[in-house]
Amino acid sequence: MNFKKAYISLFFVLFSAQLIARANENIGSSLSAFNTKIAALYSKFAALGFVTYKASYLDMHRNTEFPIFVELKAGSWYQFIIVGDPEAKKIEVKLGIEGIGDFITDKFKPQDTEEYYTQFSFICPRNGRYLLTLFQKGSTEKMLAHIAIMQRNNNTSAGTYSFK
Repeated sequence: MNFKKAYISLFFVLFSAQLIARANENIGSSLSAFNTKIAALYSKFAALGFVTYKASYLDMHRNTEFPIFVELKAGSWYQFIIVGDPEAKKIEVKLGIEGIGDFITDKFKPQDTEEYYTQFSFICPRNGRYLLTLFQKGSTEKMLAHIAIMQRNNNTSAGTYSFK
């Protein structure tokens, strides 16, 4: 009887270890794809003359909207890059200003499109503090997220300057 219990216990331990190893492997491949996508998007826009204005990895939780306030200057050309979790079921991004509402709303389902990022250009209509929100729906509690706001360099008679 003890042999049976030991055999069953051993089976569950090995089975659990295998499941944990598979889960870690999936996390590793998601993280690798996530970082590769971020690097590719940075390279693409840097080659087009954009510099990083603001950027951050976010400590996101599923099904929770993450708000970010950012100061933008009228007439400036911004490129927003939002990379969500490759395992997300739904991603929603909004950019707006109080009193006017949302300028940009982008909703997509990575499981349908197999794309877990979005990018958009924005020429700021007026100076102010804008609200950028990111929402991700998924099955894991902690979700990967990265937001970058890039800005076009300006050329003047005195040379090139950026807004870093």
